[in-house]
Amino acid sequence: MKRVITGLILGLFVLFFVFFTSDTFFQIILAGILGYSLFELFKIKRKKSIFLWIIFIMILVNISLIFPISSSSGRSFFFTALLISVSTDTFALIFGKLLGKRFIFPSISPNKTLEGTLLGLAITSFLFLLSGYLFIELQMIGSEIFSEFLVISLLIDSFGYLITLFIILISSLASIVGDLLASKSKRLMGIKDFGNLLPGHGGVLDRIDSHIICMPVFFIFYSLI
Repeated sequence: MKRVITGLILGLFVLFFVFFTSDTFFQIILAGILGYSLFELFKIKRKKSIFLWIIFIMILVNISLIFPISSSSGRSFFFTALLISVSTDTFALIFGKLLGKRFIFPSISPNKTLEGTLLGLAITSFLFLLSGYLFIELQMIGSEIFSEFLVISLLIDSFGYLITLFIILISSLASIVGDLLASKSKRLMGIKDFGNLLPGHGGVLDRIDSHIICMPVFFIFYSLI
């Protein structure tokens, strides 16, 4: 129950943070989130690890994106990338529990199954591609309420459906890599979570680990529009 309540509060905070704050406040909050995740990372460092260094570098890369994504169009990108990684993780978890039989990285992430991962990637890619298509067909380009679909529709307009599907897949894979990277680091450190700030969820870095690689990867393609 604690995990559910914290999750709902975080979800509402993200919606407010992305859509109802000034550029300056957005930048300050995002810098605070990433800065605190760096604090958590260094707080638990007990031995040198290439995985910790990769996480450190990726957090710095995300910090460098704060100003480019603080505009209204940039926030649409941010929210889209966020939804891609959350969607991938959620569907992978659900179908992993329902249909999962083969564990792909039992020593790193014991709950991650091949079936769940593949279905998470497939369903996320399909839903976002379908949403982008419907957004174009319904001619809702001027609506900010569905801004995450606008980003996908812009990708479709620029690169076509096949390349957009590839972009979504690569971004989804990046979120999985981020999650595995964090899990491997925690195993090496002998800890369950990076922190305990968020009841039922661990630390801030535990919540953003799947986003820290997905965000820059998706931004590379988004910047080409």
